[in-house]
Amino acid sequence: MNERAFTRTRTTGVAVAGLAAALLAAPAFGWQVESYYGTYDAGDKEAGHPAPSLTGPEIEQWESPTADRPYRIGVSFPHLRDPYWLAVNYGVIDQARELGIEVELVAAEGYDDITGQIRQVENLVNRGVEGLILASISYSAQDGLVDMVTQDIPVVQVINDIQAPAITAKAMVSFYVMGYTSGEFVAGDSDGDITVAFLPGPSGSGWAPDTLEGFKQALRDHGAEDRVEIVAERWGDANRSEQQSLIENVLNQFPNLDYLVGNAVAADAAPSIMAGMDDKPKVVSTYLTPPLYEKISRGEVAASPSDFTALQGRMAVDMLVRILNGETPGEDFPFRSGPEIIALTPDNIAEYTYEDMMGPEDWRPVTSVSAD
Repeated sequence: MNERAFTRTRTTGVAVAGLAAALLAAPAFGWQVESYYGTYDAGDKEAGHPAPSLTGPEIEQWESPTADRPYRIGVSFPHLRDPYWLAVNYGVIDQARELGIEVELVAAEGYDDITGQIRQVENLVNRGVEGLILASISYSAQDGLVDMVTQDIPVVQVINDIQAPAITAKAMVSFYVMGYTSGEFVAGDSDGDITVAFLPGPSGSGWAPDTLEGFKQALRDHGAEDRVEIVAERWGDANRSEQQSLIENVLNQFPNLDYLVGNAVAADAAPSIMAGMDDKPKVVSTYLTPPLYEKISRGEVAASPSDFTALQGRMAVDMLVRILNGETPGEDFPFRSGPEIIALTPDNIAEYTYEDMMGPEDWRPVTSVSAD
């Protein structure tokens, strides 16, 4: 094991305040995570859920490794068009610089561009990267790609869940739990019969359907299923123009809507679209982006779960370095791990710093890092 080895500190009942303290104390390593160990078997796996073959979650402390040499890794994203993926970009790039490794990062044209992502990954492999971090566009349609790539190099999934029986490790949180957290908020925040419109995001992605299922399960678990009516489900790519169109359509069809819940691009666009309305629906997001941090602070968005996006990027780099150092996922470090999820509201958001979740506010995309 390396000098700054992973330490399995089995703790229970970790408070949200404790998580915040850990993040503030050590931005590059030392944060609390939920981890799963064992051998990955995708046979009975459901999207958004850990494979049943894994054990966990264990609440433990994550620490970064030291790279044995300046590895050269590839990174593939669905796109770099919104602040969420900029935050992941920051986490990957900054951690690579911390560890002294090289990065070549590529981005497809969005969640409709599976062919483009496959082509970009094949090009990275042909250019001789030693490992790959993959934020997959599809949950199941890229299993063959992962199987092909892992014959030569390890592949660590980041953010977007993927079935992929051959995947080497996963740095992620459950978007099912993200949706569940949003549902818990709506169930507890509302009183009496209410209507909800839900805009999950891209229907074929490995995350958007999970948020809707998690949201519905939270309503059932909290006894709110009979009084909370989801009157509309609107799917679409996570770009601003498409989400704006969906929101306008929903508001025209349901002018007395109580809650608008959905992906962060929709939640970010909604307040300006609703500016002239007398009775505005409350806006709840299923994940956090930099603009939403400010909108929650101002009370324009009622709530959003935070998955500490930049930290997931850091963890993916750490995992790949450990694998290249010769460590075994599921044994020497978790096969799957991610930061604990919290719900941000106007009442508690001041307890958490923007940088810990999303990186510097002035961050711009970086697509390569050279080892010093």
